[in-house]
Amino acid sequence: MTAAADALAVSQPALSKQLTQLEEMLGTPLFERTGKSSSTGQTTMRLTRAGRAFEQRARSLLEEFQAFEATLNAQAGSASGRLRIATDVIHNDVSLARAMRAFAGDHPGIELDAGPEVDPLDALTAEKVDVAIVGEAPTLPGVAYTRLEADELVAVMGADHCLATKLHIVPADLEAQEIIYHLELERSILHRRYLKPEGIRIAGFHRIESPAGILAAVADSNAVSLLPRRVAAASPQAALLALRPIGEEGYWFHWHAARRRNDSRAEIAGLIAHLAAGLVG
Repeated sequence: MTAAADALAVSQPALSKQLTQLEEMLGTPLFERTGKSSSTGQTTMRLTRAGRAFEQRARSLLEEFQAFEATLNAQAGSASGRLRIATDVIHNDVSLARAMRAFAGDHPGIELDAGPEVDPLDALTAEKVDVAIVGEAPTLPGVAYTRLEADELVAVMGADHCLATKLHIVPADLEAQEIIYHLELERSILHRRYLKPEGIRIAGFHRIESPAGILAAVADSNAVSLLPRRVAAASPQAALLALRPIGEEGYWFHWHAARRRNDSRAEIAGLIAHLAAGLVG
């Protein structure tokens, strides 16, 4: 009893009292007192049959508690915080949401915050966000890209627009047309790849950041826009629109997930892996 009290850092009388109280609570003796040892002069004790059964159960419960405690500690030590995702304003948010749900299942301690940015790469390099989803992958210092799904940029117009009779659209078809786009004209693919090289003069230009706003405006006017086919085809106005490829082969591109090269966090790699898996199809 004295040795046990020393190991538990309590006094011998206190330990003896606790054992007596435990036996009274259980209604059965746990120890058999066998008298004093001739060598030490201390009272010797041994477990009764009930005491042995209690010891086995107590050890089992202690092991279960220790295992549970280890699980809690592991969860407490897992990654936590917030990851910020910037998307191009014309990206398909449905597929992004699917990838975010899969990531959240693997990383319950991490909050995901996704939203559109006019220039997602600017937000990434300024460290305002952790991952950017973009339709172009320009070479930038300190930025790495992971290719995601393929998409097609199409010309979008009202179903009764004069260009809707064409099988595909060529740059010359945009001459004297009214254009609606989500970026400033000079920053757009439309301007860099089609209007400027071909010397095309358009009738007017309007900027609307929201894809839904663009599609509603196009359906209700004689304007033309360029949008990813996935976005336009999923629009509530789809029945009122005509989608035409740009050129005979169409204008195909890949979405990319961009990250900072010096960001080596495992959760960033995990998020991009889910994006690569979740944005397909």
